Amino acid sequence: MAKSGGRSMIERLKHRFKRIKKPTKQRNMIRKDHSKRTAMAVWSLLGSIVVLSLLTILLSVNTRSALNETNAHLSNEADEEESSSISLPAAEQYLSGFIDVFINVENTHKALEERKQTLKNYMVQSTTLQDDKHPLYQLSDLKGNRILESHSLFNMIEKEEEALFQYKVTFMNQVPKEKEVEIEPEDDDDEPETETVIENEETKQTLLLNIPVIAEESTFAIAGTPYFSEVYSLNGTIEIEEEQPHIDPYVGDEQSAVQEFLHSFFERYAAEPKEELAYMMKEPKSLNGAFSFEEIQDVKLVEVENGFKAEVAVMFRGKGTNIPQPAFMELEINRHEGNYYIESMDYQ
Repeated sequence: MAKSGGRSMIERLKHRFKRIKKPTKQRNMIRKDHSKRTAMAVWSLLGSIVVLSLLTILLSVNTRSALNETNAHLSNEADEEESSSISLPAAEQYLSGFIDVFINVENTHKALEERKQTLKNYMVQSTTLQDDKHPLYQLSDLKGNRILESHSLFNMIEKEEEALFQYKVTFMNQVPKEKEVEIEPEDDDDEPETETVIENEETKQTLLLNIPVIAEESTFAIAGTPYFSEVYSLNGTIEIEEEQPHIDPYVGDEQSAVQEFLHSFFERYAAEPKEELAYMMKEPKSLNGAFSFEEIQDVKLVEVENGFKAEVAVMFRGKGTNIPQPAFMELEINRHEGNYYIESMDYQ
């Protein structure tokens, strides 16, 4: 019994020792050093920010420069347009006086001297054109007079720094000529005597007078020596492409009624004052008796939503003279209370 008690004590002690948990040794983790990688990432980010900032600044400078150049260019163009813009009525008023002085030449010393001083007032203030020895003012060996009869503006050609005004001028050249004329004797038996007299031989000419002009703040000056040239034709051979879409003309039940309305309308349009046409037109107008209506030579109708479009060829004649006057018109005709009404009428 004593032995079994001792064993059980030993077994219990062993069992207790087994129940006591030995503390486990924790393994020491060695952490890797990531500081270099982090530093490189930070520096890369900072470098990227710096590069992007520089690019942004450069782009902004270039954009600003381009914008400034564009604005300057537009401003210069606007200034050039403003500076080159010439008031035509004012220029004509100015040049009318110049042409009168330039064309008219009287072959006397006093008149030529006055002409020279007046012309110099019109010319630009340059050493060349203000010089008394300029050929414009040297009118030696004259044999006659020149007299302006008429002038009219023919054309204006704009150049970079000036405008060339072309005037159609008609003037008379007077050249004194000696001529022998017979003098009838008092006595019929005497022979006729001859006498030398001075008569003006006159020739008329029409030419273009070309005048270079510069303008500054609504003032003008002649920029160079005016010169003559032939009057050229302004008639040109100009072709245009006419669009003629194919549209079937109206040939329905209202065709006759519309044509009767147009015939009545044009009779009144030619003969009566516009107030009498108020019930036929939206905007009344008329020839007020200056012409008489002769006939409608052609009419094409196209039906639209509320009426018709009409292309009409009409012949009028001058009242009294009977001179024919053709007219080509386009009308919008609306249906109105069982009749027709002209919404618009335009000459073609």
